[in-house]
Amino acid sequence: MKCIKVHKDELNKVIKQIHVNPFFKVYYSKDYAYIPVYEEISGYDIIECNPPRKTPKLNEIINGVRSYYVIGDIALVTPKINIDKELLAKTIMETNPRIKSVFIRKKVKGELRVNQIEFAGGENKTQTIYKENGLKFLVDINKVYVNPSMSNERQKIVNEIECGKIVDLFTGYGAIAIHLARKCGYIVAGDLNLEGLLLLKESINYNKLKGEIDVVNYDAKYLPFRDKTFDLGIADNPTIVSQFKEEICRVCKEAFFYILAHSTEEASNLIGLANWVKVNDYSKDLFIFKGRIRCQ
Repeated sequence: MKCIKVHKDELNKVIKQIHVNPFFKVYYSKDYAYIPVYEEISGYDIIECNPPRKTPKLNEIINGVRSYYVIGDIALVTPKINIDKELLAKTIMETNPRIKSVFIRKKVKGELRVNQIEFAGGENKTQTIYKENGLKFLVDINKVYVNPSMSNERQKIVNEIECGKIVDLFTGYGAIAIHLARKCGYIVAGDLNLEGLLLLKESINYNKLKGEIDVVNYDAKYLPFRDKTFDLGIADNPTIVSQFKEEICRVCKEAFFYILAHSTEEASNLIGLANWVKVNDYSKDLFIFKGRIRCQ
């Protein structure tokens, strides 16, 4: 094993100029730091060494990748630049043994909110069992949008509401609906994505729920319910939910809207005045806000 020997005062300067071996730690002896490297680098004092091992951060091995979603035994990665897919999959599966499949997420597209994905390595399968807040979900990342970063928010929304006539308007694979059915006696869950609804029906059997879930396939432009059927609607479709506000408010007395906006002011302009709360980051200056609207 090779290390560069530098005075500890020079450590930060030198590290910026070389390629450090991310699988080993920098270590110290007296006034010197020893930096593990892959090979000899001219211009530096190179010695044989035995540095302690470490688990490297992903971006130390693959430039452009800081983190990834773990969905069951699938890793879903959104890289910032073009990367070596084989190296990506190998690195993730070596550092996280429970991962069996690695996919690259290109973008979320269409009314069905489906990920456009590319296989990177491991087992070429897209279906898995995803666990969240003590619940189990059958999901297929090629057929439904799965966002683990919203798991805490899904539990919060359940804690905030009182049970009554509730509809989960854009249910997808049923993440919110199944959370609600653990607390409430009856939930209606609907979506345009029939594949997602079939996954939801399977997931119902995986969980001990207090309530029943009625599953309905519809286009949210034309909700198949009478006026003010529901006490509360959950409208979690942040990119296009503003298109459906009028129809949602026709069938609901109140609704929680999730909207993509740059600010609370923009959220109010898109949906209406509410106590808008930022619940998740979407990009550098774009966020998901949640607000409760009383429908007239």
